[in-house]
Amino acid sequence: VCRAVQAVAGEEIAAIVLGAPTGAFARRLWFLYEWLTERQLDLPDPGKVRLVPVLDPDQQYALQRGEASSRHKVLNNLPGTRAFCPLARRTTALAAFSGSALGDQARTAMGRVRADLLARAAAFLLLNDSKSSFAIEGERPSGQRAARWGQAIAQAGARSLDVAELNRLQAIVIGDARFVRLGLRDEGGFVGVHDRDTNLPIPDHISARPQDLTSLIEGLAAFADRAAQGDMDPVVAAASLAFGFVYIHPYV
Repeated sequence: VCRAVQAVAGEEIAAIVLGAPTGAFARRLWFLYEWLTERQLDLPDPGKVRLVPVLDPDQQYALQRGEASSRHKVLNNLPGTRAFCPLARRTTALAAFSGSALGDQARTAMGRVRADLLARAAAFLLLNDSKSSFAIEGERPSGQRAARWGQAIAQAGARSLDVAELNRLQAIVIGDARFVRLGLRDEGGFVGVHDRDTNLPIPDHISARPQDLTSLIEGLAAFADRAAQGDMDPVVAAASLAFGFVYIHPYV
């Protein structure tokens, strides 16, 4: 998206904005162009107009508490940064789940259960989640490897996300790193299979370029912080983070 927008001449955007300087769509376009390209257009202040949100919260999940841009007279309620900004449509099904207050229901139910039973249930769910994660990959891990995976998953939310934290969790899962290069991958990657005859890759998904991994993971972490601080729906935010991590595929 950034490359596509960068191909548009700033003069074209400026002409549109000057044609409707107080228009909501023109101001959104102005903001998004400068946000994506990091180029500042030579445009006058739009004057005293009401702030408009960049994202329509009735159409897409956005931050409930955005940041005002006095230059463009818009409310930046985008959940991420230009490095990583996934958007989720507000469908009827998702809106129904959001309105059911599942988090409040879960907290109420947990408050009625003894602490020891909660601990046992959490351990059971953690074990089954670990088994399912390996089954999806078609793997049968050793008991020690499954335990290390569970140890890493059990620390979810304990620390802020960044490259160093993800590397630390990788080291826990790998355990013996004598024959594995730890850290973000420094080569291309894909998800798929190899042709039986030629051994050529048949990718289902091509991972992000290695030179982009650091900025993408930093963007992922920034999205997590913005979503939490801006009161974005937590389930949508968690799903966006999970899919983002899978698509980036930062490790070998």
